[in-house]
Amino acid sequence: MGARKRFSILAVATLAVCGALVAPAGASVTHTIQPGETLSGIAAANGLTTDSLASWNGVSSDYLVIAGNTLSVPTPEETGVTAATTSATATTSTATAPASWLGSISTPWGDLYLDAGAAAAWNAMRTDALNNYGVDLYPAGPLSAYRTSAQQGEMYELFLSGVGSPANPPGYSSHEYGISVDLATPEMRDIVDQIGWAYGWGKVEAPDEWWHVSWTD
Repeated sequence: MGARKRFSILAVATLAVCGALVAPAGASVTHTIQPGETLSGIAAANGLTTDSLASWNGVSSDYLVIAGNTLSVPTPEETGVTAATTSATATTSTATAPASWLGSISTPWGDLYLDAGAAAAWNAMRTDALNNYGVDLYPAGPLSAYRTSAQQGEMYELFLSGVGSPANPPGYSSHEYGISVDLATPEMRDIVDQIGWAYGWGKVEAPDEWWHVSWTD
């Protein structure tokens, strides 16, 4: 594990519960727009097409997002259209467990995956957070836990093309090793700061990205 922890990333879109645009009924989460983000980048990071995300929020596909405002981000199933239907490949959709070394964690998008040890520690930390703080812990989107190298490569290509959020090239992301999560809200980060040490989770890389936490055991 030691070599894996040397990798750091520029995280993808982060989600926070605030309110600016009116969220349609059934929306899973509210995304707080970060500086430098685009509508297409937010859509891609959550397995959606730009058109489906725009339609869900009642805006045009060329809508200019403004940092600090919010967007309602549905699950791909809620829109019925995913990025996989219009992208060159389908790997931007939610990852399934491809290997025995991964373990599952519960999220608003169904089960996502981490290194088995990291997943067990995350699940124990989440139970602690729910029982003692009343706060759930979950990733910011379907690609905010484990990512395959192909998924990382797609995100990097979107970033290079100017339509995606910042992402490192494949091979340089701790998400590919299943040992990092991009949190959905600052409240979650506060809980991880308080109790994460007991479970091997904490802030060990990407100091400018409050949402990015990693498993260190």
